[in-house]
Amino acid sequence: MIDIRHVVVSACALVAAGIACDAQAQTQDVAAARSELGFSYLLGLGDQSVSYSERSSLLPVRSKATTHSPLIVSGALYAINRDLLFSLDSQLTFAPGSATESWTATSGTFNGQTLTSRIVQTNGFSLSQNTTDLLGHYRVTRDWFAVGGVALHTQTFKRYGFVQGADKAAALPADRTVEESTSEALADIGVALEPGRVRDEPMHYGLRAMLAVPMWRRTDNTQSPGVHFKSSSGLDASLEGRCSWRIHDGIHAGVWGQWLESRRDRSVVGQLELPDSRTRTLSVGLELLWKL
Repeated sequence: MIDIRHVVVSACALVAAGIACDAQAQTQDVAAARSELGFSYLLGLGDQSVSYSERSSLLPVRSKATTHSPLIVSGALYAINRDLLFSLDSQLTFAPGSATESWTATSGTFNGQTLTSRIVQTNGFSLSQNTTDLLGHYRVTRDWFAVGGVALHTQTFKRYGFVQGADKAAALPADRTVEESTSEALADIGVALEPGRVRDEPMHYGLRAMLAVPMWRRTDNTQSPGVHFKSSSGLDASLEGRCSWRIHDGIHAGVWGQWLESRRDRSVVGQLELPDSRTRTLSVGLELLWKL
């Protein structure tokens, strides 16, 4: 006669052994993925070119300035398992460069005055930015990942040394220096090509295309103390790539670049306006990657 209890106990033992073997295999896979995938990086020599423009709806005028500044970029890619990675990236403007911002009338008259020159004002301009991205990467196929996460971004620019145009049609600010600061949180989504390996690889490359929308935003301007502009309407689009070559076991040196187009719609508080703005950023540099 078959002992049912013995059969049940034996079956449970086999299932438990199978689960233990599968868990052990998964643990080994996770350990292998963590040892093989991922890397840290630092951009040692970088340049950031920023073209910033505004267009007012209250006055027929637009502004434009282009700055160049040193850039520090650092971050890392971590493996949770073979199909799920996450990255933490930081970009920081270091020693912001100065430029001249020009304000150009969009018609032949300004403040009721006929213009002989469309340049109604110039001033000094400097801009600094700081961005931190936390992104999850889910493998879709081979080296292609779906990417999503959040970004925290701050931006501060200063205007100073105001000079009227030839027709003296524009009224200059009362303050010698005007500072505007913006803090915002954005939702990111995109795709990435990422082999994920630096260790034991002669070459590494990566590509990332992203879209981001502001979820929360606050802007303060010293010309309007106590007023907070909070419109979060806008869109970012970016394309980022890197390529590196092994210089030592687990260490690569290479190049990195990013193009970013950012648009923010106007914000109005009472009779005050924060104009539409466009920011186009091109960043390039030499970087060091490692997985030791």
